[in-house]
Amino acid sequence: MMTMCWRGIGMLAAGIAAVAGALPGALADELTLTRDGAPAAAIMLAEQPTKAAQFAAFELQWHVKAISGATLPILRDAAAVPEGHVKVHVGDSPRVRELGLSQESFKLQEYAVRAQRGELALVGRDAPDHAEVKYDAAALGDGGRNAHWPDFWEDQGTLHAVYDFLRDACGVRWLNPTDSGTWIPHQPTLVVKAVSLRRAPTFRYREHLWSGLASYDQEVSLWQTESATGRKADGYQAWLAAAYANAAARVPAIRLFLLRMKHGGEQSSCCHSLYHYVDLYWKPHAHPEVAKYFVAKRPEIFARPLDRDPPPQLCYTRPDVVDLVAREAESYFRNGGYPYRIPLAMGAKGLRWGKKFFAVEAMDNRDYCQCDECKKWHDRYKDYGAVNFFSTGSHSDYWFSFVNQVAARFGKQGSDRRLLTLAYASHAYPPRDVKLNPDVGVQFCFASDSVPWGEEFRHEMGLLRMWADEVKQSGRPFYAWCFLGHGSRMGSRFGNYNGFPPYIAHAIGRELKYFKEIGLLGMFQGRLPTEPDTYVLFRLADNADLDVDVLLDEYFAGLYGAAGPPLKKLYLAMEKLINDPDAHPKSKGVSGQAADWGCLGTAERVAEYAKWVEEARSLARSDWEKRNFALFELGTWKYMLEGRAAYADRVASAIPSVKVPSLPAAGGDPARVAWDEAVSLSGVWTVAGSGDPAPRALAGRMVHDADYLYVELTDPCDTRKLVAADVVAAGDDWELFFAAKRDRPYRQVLVGPTGLVELLRNGEDEGKMYVPLHEHGVRVVADTSATNRWVTRMALPLKNLVKDGVRPGGKVYMNVVRVSSPALAGAYPFSQAAWIPYTKVHDVDRLAEMVLTEE
Repeated sequence: MMTMCWRGIGMLAAGIAAVAGALPGALADELTLTRDGAPAAAIMLAEQPTKAAQFAAFELQWHVKAISGATLPILRDAAAVPEGHVKVHVGDSPRVRELGLSQESFKLQEYAVRAQRGELALVGRDAPDHAEVKYDAAALGDGGRNAHWPDFWEDQGTLHAVYDFLRDACGVRWLNPTDSGTWIPHQPTLVVKAVSLRRAPTFRYREHLWSGLASYDQEVSLWQTESATGRKADGYQAWLAAAYANAAARVPAIRLFLLRMKHGGEQSSCCHSLYHYVDLYWKPHAHPEVAKYFVAKRPEIFARPLDRDPPPQLCYTRPDVVDLVAREAESYFRNGGYPYRIPLAMGAKGLRWGKKFFAVEAMDNRDYCQCDECKKWHDRYKDYGAVNFFSTGSHSDYWFSFVNQVAARFGKQGSDRRLLTLAYASHAYPPRDVKLNPDVGVQFCFASDSVPWGEEFRHEMGLLRMWADEVKQSGRPFYAWCFLGHGSRMGSRFGNYNGFPPYIAHAIGRELKYFKEIGLLGMFQGRLPTEPDTYVLFRLADNADLDVDVLLDEYFAGLYGAAGPPLKKLYLAMEKLINDPDAHPKSKGVSGQAADWGCLGTAERVAEYAKWVEEARSLARSDWEKRNFALFELGTWKYMLEGRAAYADRVASAIPSVKVPSLPAAGGDPARVAWDEAVSLSGVWTVAGSGDPAPRALAGRMVHDADYLYVELTDPCDTRKLVAADVVAAGDDWELFFAAKRDRPYRQVLVGPTGLVELLRNGEDEGKMYVPLHEHGVRVVADTSATNRWVTRMALPLKNLVKDGVRPGGKVYMNVVRVSSPALAGAYPFSQAAWIPYTKVHDVDRLAEMVLTEE
């Protein structure tokens, strides 16, 4: 019956003809819901319907009106319906129960579509909440007209049944939450196939967005945002203004979109759950409301040595730590969550982890306790899973032994109350000797799933298989903690450049199908991928059997109509390229912009891509097609062109070459150096990854003698805002990079405001990164006595600048980067400024040549 499409789109009709008008299931007669723009059906609700049923009825009514122009009345179950009109039962009711669809018969998140002559039932397992729902899709920014919507984490099977019906029987597609992100067919007479269907989502836990509804567009956007880099977010803001006419309606529209995409389910969240112990047992928090929850100073429970403020971990071999965590878990379930009225660290408030799980997970670092008892574990397992990847096993037995002890103390709390922990970082491997309690749930952290072309991905797939084998034996609840929006995309954001779009739709398809195969119960997304990958992810989380290519057809046809085919070709070409391992740099020293635009988005390829873009522009005829094409240009194509142009500027930008003067021996004492004779690190320091001037006038100079390189660095900053961390890289620092050539291996010197210094070896030992050189011999004098200037002077032994050292008369390659904390720069998580333009930390392909002159 789909003869024409709303707002002039005709392409999607052909793409979904196989499913539009009929849900998959047992076919029966056709049902006519509207006829010539007039109602031919009524929506029936129980006398006391659930929130989910009320909301589902409103959604059904709104969409049918958008399709046909007819407003189906919403009536109570006992109301009379005009003769010949179809009764559409939404939610639980006596008549629905007569059809064998009682609430008790539904399993977790299960729902059904049941049809017979003159009747259609759309019902599922719902939370028994009967609060009155307010709904007005035309006034989403008005909280008084939209209230008591279903929560993401409560049962809403009836709503899912309505969404399946609207999508698969009526042809509706929710593609993104923007003003033009929903595709609705136009057919004044709406006839659907009557079907019988009963199902639940493939995965019971679908936590796609955890950082708040307002952050959704920031997560899926390719553009950097102001909060991520501190620079003006003109590209993102231009796209945002074009995507949403009413800024006040944006967040409600995102909430509505996520409900339609079945975000939520059975909450099974897990993250680093012990940070708030610092607020409870180390010292009162600076925030007065958080400080109220300080219990007492208990240094004995924290990691040894106690040389950091705060300590990086707890001591996980202490019985009193086991007891504290176990008692907190018991209190969590007994009292309906954490007792705090304000979120403590990592959001510790209320039912933070859900109703059925309590998270037990260490702080996000590998600086575990070094007391004698803990060290026995570290020494015994230091070589287990000791690979040159992020995910290892050196602390697996240590950590999971602690979790076992908490589980034993916590005891048997019933099948619906369990502990949940991560398989992450240095405890990513299943334990070698410790047998983890089968009642403990595990979330495997798939840290590299955003880069499926890399060696790390293959390594972690092996770990996932190991855990899958373990779960077959133990039967424990098993989930995934995914990083699909991280990888190269996060690198470009933090590096302050526009990267090559990291499209991975087919890799997402393979991943979720494998998750289903091994019995994974659900997944958490640490960050969402960009579009259209986000759409593919949402649909597969609901039904992992769907075909990725069909989903991409829906997306491109639904948004762009006649302009969709060339844009899909563009997407597939870029996706194929970035997922080809051979397309990436052979040298690991080539990364960032050089990898994205020197190896992937070359000038020749971008010129070919432009042909598809121009073809799509010429094919976009209707207002709808032109509007969404304009959003594509603002959100994707302009981003790419700016990224390519910035890389061209980078290549054209000169790399400094400096002759470093030699002075009489100063014995490694910066105070004895004649700094007036030092050579300046000339030029304008720049915002990392660009040629834009840095916000502060940074300066540096250097000299050398026979044994040391002496470097002075000055930052005219507000020293009262400097953050000095016990781990240098966690606060404000200077980072100096040295290499024998513009490639790996290289060394990295990090210096903080207090003079704390670290030297890391990168790529020297079988390619391992961030390996400390403890006997580095670097001497630092840091002066922050003035409120408007931080001056750092250092003496670096020439023998330790690079692996084989350097002597006077030789040369070394170098860069200096100033990394500023959010407290100082106002940018999260950090901002960077570099001496060499178009570089950031770890960019070694543009290191300056430093010639150490002889006397």
